[in-house]
Formats: sequence, C-alpha cells, structure tokens
Amino acid sequence: MSIISNSRILVLAAALLAAACLQSTGLATEGVQLPDTPAGRRMAEIVDLINNGDKAAAEEYVTEEYSQQFRDAFPMTQHTGIFRQIHGMGPGLVPADVIESSENLLKVLLKSEAGGLWLEMHVEVEPDPPHRIASLGVQPGRAPAGHEETAASEPDLGGREPGLGSLADLDAYLGEAERENTFSGVVLVARGGSPVFHKAYGLASKGHGVPNSPDTKFNLGSINKLFTSVAAAQLMQEGRLGLDDPIGKYLDGFPEEAATKVTIRHLLQMTSGWGDYWGDETYLAKRFDLRVVSDYMEFIRDMPLQFEPGSESIHSNTGYEVLGAVIEAVTGQDYYDYVRENIYAPAGMTNSDSYERDSVVENLATGYTNMHPYDDIGEGYIWTNTLMLSPRGTPAGGGYSTATDMLRFAQALKNKDLLDAEYTGLLLNRFEDFDDGDEPGGRMAYAGGAPGVSAYLRVDLERGEAVIVLSNYDSPVAIEIGRKIGDMLAAEE
Repeated sequence: MSIISNSRILVLAAALLAAACLQSTGLATEGVQLPDTPAGRRMAEIVDLINNGDKAAAEEYVTEEYSQQFRDAFPMTQHTGIFRQIHGMGPGLVPADVIESSENLLKVLLKSEAGGLWLEMHVEVEPDPPHRIASLGVQPGRAPAGHEETAASEPDLGGREPGLGSLADLDAYLGEAERENTFSGVVLVARGGSPVFHKAYGLASKGHGVPNSPDTKFNLGSINKLFTSVAAAQLMQEGRLGLDDPIGKYLDGFPEEAATKVTIRHLLQMTSGWGDYWGDETYLAKRFDLRVVSDYMEFIRDMPLQFEPGSESIHSNTGYEVLGAVIEAVTGQDYYDYVRENIYAPAGMTNSDSYERDSVVENLATGYTNMHPYDDIGEGYIWTNTLMLSPRGTPAGGGYSTATDMLRFAQALKNKDLLDAEYTGLLLNRFEDFDDGDEPGGRMAYAGGAPGVSAYLRVDLERGEAVIVLSNYDSPVAIEIGRKIGDMLAAEE
C-alpha cells in the first residue's frame, strides 16, 4: 500500500507493501533529531502514532489534527488503516535521515528498529497555526549511503510469533490463522520447481459458503507490474523498444516536458516524475467506467510531473499505465491480448487474466476487508471489497491468478521461455545496466496489496524454490506469512 499526496489530497494505493519488501535491509540505524518546525513537530506525532498502534488514538488524531479537506477526502477507516498496516509491516520506526525540510514541509527517511524496513515519509502542514496536516506521503525508502542493500531482501516483520520449523508447522500455523479469521487464501511452497506444500484455507465466498481451493483465482494487486515489465523487456529484446527512449517516440498528446524527458526506464523504475492518480478529479469522476488502457490516458496526459524525471523515485501506478499504452503503440495490440499471448500462453498460465469485475468468472475469490468506508470497527473481515476496486485490472495491477499459475510463471522465467538470459538478467536487475559477465542474483520478491487483496511471490530461480501466498484478506497478511516461510527455508539450507 502506498500513500502519496497529490494536490493536498491523500491517495491510498496498493504497492508500498510490494516495493517495501524489495527495498529493505536488516541493518540498524540510529535516529536523528527532527527539526523544530511545524512540519517537524507533526512528523514526530505521526511517527509516534504509528509506533503506538492505538486505533482510537489514530482516529482522534485524524479528526482533530488533519485539515478538513484532507480528513474528508477518504473514510476514517482508510486513514486509520494506513497507520495500522505500516505498524504491522515494521513497528518501531525511527527517523534515520532528513531528506528535505522547510517550515511547512518535511521529508524524512524512516527505519524500523524491529526489522529492516526503510520508508520515505513526508508531511505537509497548513501555513497558519495550528498547522494542521494537509497531506501525508509514504513511499518505499532506500538505505543511506554506506549501508549494504539487497534488492530482493524483505522486511523482518517482527518475529512476533514463534518461527516455523517444518511444513507440518506451517500447516498447523495456517490452520490456526484460519480458525482465528486472520488468514484466508492459498499457500504454495516449491522446491526444484515442484510443489512440496500447496493448501487452501478460508472461504472464497462467505455469502455462499464456498471454500478456497488450491486453484482459486486471487487478485494479485501490484504483482501485475511484473507482467508489464516482462512485456516491455520482450519488446526490448526484439529491438522494438529502447530502454532510454522518450515516451514521445511512441505516444502522442503528452506535453513536451513529459514527451521528451520521460523515458521507458523512468516508467519501469518509478522515476518518471508521476506518482499515483487516485486523487485526480477526472479519475474520481470516471473510475467506474475505466475498462481499457486508453481510458486512463485521457486524463493521465494532463497530469503534471511532480519532479524532474530521473531525479527522484516515487511509487507510480501512473507510470505503469503509460507503459501499458507504450506496449499497445509498439505492438498494435490491446495490452491485455498481448499479455495473454506472450506471457500467459507460453508460461502455461491458463487461469490468469485481468477480469472485468462484472463478468462471471469461475473459482474467483471475493476480497474481504477491514478497511471498508462503512466499517467503524475494522475487524472480522465482514465487508467485501467489490465496490472499492476498479472495474478491471490494469498494467499497474489488479489482475487475477492462481498459485499454480504463478509457479508456472516463475518456471517460465527460469527456463528462459519468456526472455533470453540477457533480458532476464535486466529484469531481475530492475532495469539497471549491468556487466553481461556478471549475472545478477536469481532471486526476486514481489507483493501486492489493497483492501481485501494481499499477494506475495518470492522466487529463487537458481534453486527452483518458490514461496507463493495469495489471500483475499487485507495486506500485509501474505507478506507476513511469506516471510515466515522464507525464514524456514533459509534455516534448512
């Protein structure tokens, strides 16, 4: 999940959980003193609120200390749910570095003392006393210079429960989570490319009493970005797309600044200058009518860049929607058709697609959330997320798949069925150039999350090892379980 401010409006997204698990490190960092400014004092309050984990205190703070426009932009359960989820990902946040500071704006790097999670957070306050909070932004952070960082490492989510010693322990743990109503979904563990554990828990439909099965389809959230990245790499491999080409080479209608400065690499690495679009007025007015990539381009073309392309990194679903439009322009195909024919089909993924929400799809899990606008309690997973989702998944996320299909995808990458060795390496290296003689690590970790959506994929291509957790409950449940399984596998080495 990601929180990005846009025109002083809070934007709630799905990928902070994904990106944070890819950009963390386990090294401790001493705290730094926050500036004694209105923004600095508010930042200290927010950090304390997250570390405290008290929902009632968070709700009171949002009510009294947020500006009215900011407070009313989203339901209270979504405001407080942000604090709860960040607390669950990495409690014990401390300021590690001040990135930017003024009287009314502060951006800092935060580090979790309880486990290696790095976040960038910014707080903007109103210029006049009492300086209520006008926007709050969080995005994945990178360790400061001098700290070793591993691209595929994940945050230690606390060790708050005993570790798992075996697959039998895993089954017992998940069975208890099912009984306590804290997990619903499917878990698959593979060694040597073959499943050694594959079980389902909970219900795909509470209303109809339908249980999840090992091949139930789940919403992947931002993991769909991985498919979009593979599609772009395929076109690069074919010489039809250049990594450092400006988007104006392929797309019309964008302002000159974006058309000439934003490159394909920027889109892939989330350094384009665009953040997310959930606060855009046109998007909010038309969100339930958006079915194809071109629908998004109608308003994204008019979105200004937030910073000079390449100068910063910010979570960007917007960039991946634009990348989907580039793929359509280069291939002359609908984005969804291209992915079906060039990724799902060669990988043997027969149960994966970006299904439209109002279509009839067999064996598809309904999402259940504690972050529903009408939920004042925030527990029990009694609300569906159906009306909280876009009508169809996009190049940025929201498609569906099964655990079996995700293992097939991992095997297709390993076997070079989707990309040759050079471009598989470029993908794994997150589209950073590398010496062809230096193979990048064969590990990758991705996650996706939204209300009623939590998905986790961890793959070691060299070992043929995979951990796949798909859930129709809120994040970070899949990441927490995936991390425990990863620890178990590492202990067995």
